Formats: sequence, C-alpha cells, structure tokens
Amino acid sequence: MTIPFAAYLLLLILFAGAAVAMAAFIWAVRKGQFRNLNAAAFVIFDEEEPTGLMTDEVFKNSESKDIGHKSN
Repeated sequence: MTIPFAAYLLLLILFAGAAVAMAAFIWAVRKGQFRNLNAAAFVIFDEEEPTGLMTDEVFKNSESKDIGHKSN
C-alpha cells in the first residue's frame, strides 16, 4: 500500500508548523515572557480603583438612564 503524495505534503506541513511553534515557544521562554503571569491581570487597575473594590456603575441603575437619546 502506497501513501499518496498529499499525505507526505500534509506531514511535511505539520512538522514544519510544529517546529515553528516550538521555536516560538523557546524564544518566548528565553526572552522572559512567562516570568510573571499575574502582572498582566492588574494592568487594568489604577490608583482610583484599587484591586478588589468595584467602582464601576455600569449596571447599577440602567432602567432610569436614557443613554443616547435626548429629551425634547
């Protein structure tokens, strides 16, 4: 039983993609991209909004606000 040329081509593409993915992962580890995974989780907070304290009022009283419409 012979393997068709398309199967060889598919395997070649698979191994090339795996090699590129492995090289990218090794590069990221060497550059320190995985040293502190928790730091990015706190980037959205600033001094006015401390960690753990919710200060947004987006859904607080949505029924009474008429956003986007002017009353005449």
